[in-house]
Amino acid sequence: MRDLAFALMLLAVFPLALARPFNAYLLWGWTGMLAPTTYFYGFMVGARVNFVCAILTLALLLLGRVPWRNYQYNTVTWLYLLLAIHATLAFWFGYAGNPDNAQYYEILLKGLLFSMIMPFFVRERVHFHAMFIVIALGLGVHGVLNGAKTLLSLGGHRMLGPEGTMLTDRNHLSTVLALILPILLYLHTYAAHRVIRLGYLGAFCVVVLAILGGGSRAGFIAVSVVGLWLILTTRRKGLAFLLVTAAVLSFLAFAPADITERMSTIKEAEEDRSFMGRVYAWRVSSAIALANPVFGGGFHAVQVQDIWDSFKSSPGLLGFMNLPVPEFAAKAAHSIYFEVMGDLGFVGLGIFLFILLRSLRSRQVIKRATAQLGLPYQWASDMADMLMLAVLAYMVGGASVSVGYLEVIYMVVMLMELLRQHVARALDGPIRKISASDVGGKA
Repeated sequence: MRDLAFALMLLAVFPLALARPFNAYLLWGWTGMLAPTTYFYGFMVGARVNFVCAILTLALLLLGRVPWRNYQYNTVTWLYLLLAIHATLAFWFGYAGNPDNAQYYEILLKGLLFSMIMPFFVRERVHFHAMFIVIALGLGVHGVLNGAKTLLSLGGHRMLGPEGTMLTDRNHLSTVLALILPILLYLHTYAAHRVIRLGYLGAFCVVVLAILGGGSRAGFIAVSVVGLWLILTTRRKGLAFLLVTAAVLSFLAFAPADITERMSTIKEAEEDRSFMGRVYAWRVSSAIALANPVFGGGFHAVQVQDIWDSFKSSPGLLGFMNLPVPEFAAKAAHSIYFEVMGDLGFVGLGIFLFILLRSLRSRQVIKRATAQLGLPYQWASDMADMLMLAVLAYMVGGASVSVGYLEVIYMVVMLMELLRQHVARALDGPIRKISASDVGGKA
């Protein structure tokens, strides 16, 4: 019955997608992040909903429903194209016998393709707001469901993401959920209706509870960064402090002892076997990169046992630690930085880091521009802050989890770049022509 209802809903929205290509693009993004078929058990399980939405969007583009001259050429698009080319070469030249090579290459290319098409569609304030809603209704659903289960089970729920995706692992999901907290806070601030604003605020609190209840140290650190930054820098410090305090108290009230004990080991990481496993994975990943500095070993080569065995005795970049040769099986890289380094080499890592740092630089440019534009563009200033905070949460939380090819981070960086172009156009044009819809109100 649930499968049938979802199928009928898709049939109902497809005419809207055909009528307006931007709707098709939003569906493509939403179904990619939500992975809705993972929540079903019947005939919809094998349905390629996201693929259909992607093909529909691309078909509408090829048919000229969106003029190609509307494309907003920008630096990030060229960086994404460069990363895609480099990743393709890394995929071709990677070590043989790697079952993950094709899978993660495909994941990265899909995310880059979606983001490189974004400049066709996201131009005005309403478009940015719509993309924020898509992210909230996509990834946010996973957080709300897990947070509600954590609350109802009084902390006994074991958090899991959608099966068969990169977010199945609770550590990955926790880090990604921390990334969307600034998105939810922005939507709470600028939603037009009070009930909807309260909904976003409630989702923010439940997602924080999901992250803390998940017991992931990476997620805990990422959400701590978000909370501290909000308290120190946001214009609504009182609300930020209230939200963070409420989340911490809820966590202490409902979290079982094993989770709080696990959190306490953060300060004793050198004695934590799990942490040392990560250190060995970092060492092996860096050793692969040193042996293949340009293109790396291919996607997730460090997780292939034969490759791991070939490099486990190498000191890599961590030779100063004088670690013994590990006896355990191959592990994931457990870091976006070492993951990309081992997979794509130092050249790939350089492109990856430049992409992230570009977004942080763009935030500074946007802040200076909006200061000149004044109150009508306060929304753009706040959006830049929240996008920057999302990137920062990803960079900090991702230091200990392997989510280097996560689609949403490439979306966020592209949104920042397009926002930079949006305010630049406003700065170059006559400010007196700013429309009433842009004046400090709700979206």
